[in-house]
Amino acid sequence: MKLRELILYSRGTGFMDNKSVQILFTDKQYQDLEKKAAKAGLTVPLYIKGIVLENDEFSLAYAKLIKKVDALPSGTRFTIRSLFGTEWTMGRGIKLSLGKTYYNQVEKKTINNVNAEGKDSSNVMWYVKL
Repeated sequence: MKLRELILYSRGTGFMDNKSVQILFTDKQYQDLEKKAAKAGLTVPLYIKGIVLENDEFSLAYAKLIKKVDALPSGTRFTIRSLFGTEWTMGRGIKLSLGKTYYNQVEKKTINNVNAEGKDSSNVMWYVKL
C-alpha cells in the first residue's frame, strides 16, 4: 500500500497555513518505518515527509548536513551553522528542525560519530566529531 493511500484527512492548523495529516499504520508497519527512519537518522514524521515530498527543503538540508559532518576530521568542533557557512539561508523553521533533529539523533546515538558538547553563551549547540 502506498503512503498516500493511508492519508485519512488533512486540516489547517492555523499556524502559518501549514496542514496537518494523520496516517494510521499497523504496529508492524510502524516498526518498519521506525527502522528505516533511524537508519536515515530521522524521526518517523520527517522520514515520511521526505518520501512523500521527495526533495523537500528539510530533507535536502539534512542530507547535506550529514555529508558535511562525515567529511570532517576526527576531533573537529563545529556548530551546524558553521558547517553551512554562506549556505545558511534556509528559513528559520528549517534551521530549528535541523538543529533539533540532529541533536536528538546524536543524543539517542543514532548518529554515533559525534558528541554534543553543550551550548555556548549565545545558546548555540557545539558538537565534536569523534
